[in-house]
Amino acid sequence: MTVLCALAALVAGAQDQRPLPRGAPEAFVATAPRVHVRAHEDLDPDRLRDLARPGVTVWLTTRSNTLRASTLENLARFDTAWVQLRGPLKPVDATVFSKLPHAGAWVDVAGLELTLRLPGARRTAVTLEGPLDEATIAHVTRARPAEVRWTPSGEVDLLSWGQFRQLPGRRVIVATPQTLLPVKCGERKSADPSVELHVASLLALSSDAFPCGAGTRVVVQPAVEPWLLQSLLVRDPSVELIVEVGADSARALAARGLLERLQLGPAR
Repeated sequence: MTVLCALAALVAGAQDQRPLPRGAPEAFVATAPRVHVRAHEDLDPDRLRDLARPGVTVWLTTRSNTLRASTLENLARFDTAWVQLRGPLKPVDATVFSKLPHAGAWVDVAGLELTLRLPGARRTAVTLEGPLDEATIAHVTRARPAEVRWTPSGEVDLLSWGQFRQLPGRRVIVATPQTLLPVKCGERKSADPSVELHVASLLALSSDAFPCGAGTRVVVQPAVEPWLLQSLLVRDPSVELIVEVGADSARALAARGLLERLQLGPAR
């Protein structure tokens, strides 16, 4: 028996986000949701700075561990920043993290050892991909990360789901149309794993998406339509938005517009 299964016909059970829930205001009302911005170290520093606002978390993908001084300066402007680490880690690159005392290290399982070389106490986010095994579970558990993000390669069985639920920190499972299960969610609990999915997948569901934890993360385009944005936030106030900008300055500018619509405050 599987916990997550493929949907036979997503379109047939499509969930229309219109109209808004009863009692929702017709005009867009900002609710200051948490926003995750995925950027690349090659993004223009000025565009990165535009995105540093209250309630915004930046996830910086890298091609090396050597970051520009301007990038370091702007990362420090975010309340929460995660920087991808790659092996091998040179001592000089590890020392650079002393300029980012509040930034977390974002690694895969093999990179957990790299975090031990960073100065100061350091929060860690771990990315898992594919099937889980006992060695991986034990390794991640010992590291006690702040967040674990898992992308399964297929259906998830009960054993794997149970192991994932027992991991420490915030747990997020990345779902695709092939690994989604529509359910009727009751009370959402912050301690339960959250799901990450694209807004197109959410629209295709006729119900909530399994699992039912709070803080569902929804990937949206920077120019997402106001009615859809309103619908997402009114239906579940705990929703967190994900905006992918990479190194694209045009997408970063559009993301800046989205943050302004959400009224998260001025850039720092």
